[in-house]
Amino acid sequence: MQLFYREKGHPHQPPLIILHGLWGASDNWLTVAEALSGFHVILPDLRNHGQSPHHPEHTYAAMSEDIREFIRQLQLPEKPVIVGHSMGGKCLMYMLLNHPNIARKAVVIDIAPKAYGEENAHWHRNIAEFLTHFPFLPGESRGAVHHRIRAAIPDEDTCQLLFKNLRKEEKRFGWRLHAEALSQALPGVMAWNAELLPCPVQVLFIRGERSRHLTPEDQPFIRSLFPHATFTTIPNAGHRIHAEQPDNLAEILRKWAE
Repeated sequence: MQLFYREKGHPHQPPLIILHGLWGASDNWLTVAEALSGFHVILPDLRNHGQSPHHPEHTYAAMSEDIREFIRQLQLPEKPVIVGHSMGGKCLMYMLLNHPNIARKAVVIDIAPKAYGEENAHWHRNIAEFLTHFPFLPGESRGAVHHRIRAAIPDEDTCQLLFKNLRKEEKRFGWRLHAEALSQALPGVMAWNAELLPCPVQVLFIRGERSRHLTPEDQPFIRSLFPHATFTTIPNAGHRIHAEQPDNLAEILRKWAE
């Protein structure tokens, strides 16, 4: 699995890897990466997302092995700080619990090591259904595709997420991500199954003030898995902290990674 990735900074600077969330891609994090001056920021596209290869298997075990191999191939001069948001955060926690030596420090953004129920799954199922059934027409312009997506999806943030996943093919547009595989994998992505041995790595957990993905009630169980966990909240932010408060988020990441 040769993951596509972007870079900001220089290879001689301390490495910091950011793992995006479900339906996202590396380019969603460029604003944060550009604010992290002084670091070699590495932004991979996870399997079935962005410009990385497609594969029918989409599990935290598979994504974790992808990232471990990716880090080996980078031949970094030191252990990286690894950051994961949402699905990327779950992938990171899975990896840390099974391979704690992979990171110097870690940051989990607005996600907890738990299964998510109907309230969160409903939105993702709707996105998966839309992606797998949306018809692309031969010769259609990007503007026309945008118009049809907006007519079907009233939420502007969701529209922007979908627009970023458009890819121009030979005669029509298509999705960059592997919609069918992600739709099939959704129950496992929303679930949580991992080793329960405590991880010695220092992990910062960041939540958005308006988000319910990571709550104070999650902290006792998180501390049972990550005894050196630290918690902080970014005000005026929901789940998509990197889009809503990129400068505040970058400043917190910088201080933690120093």
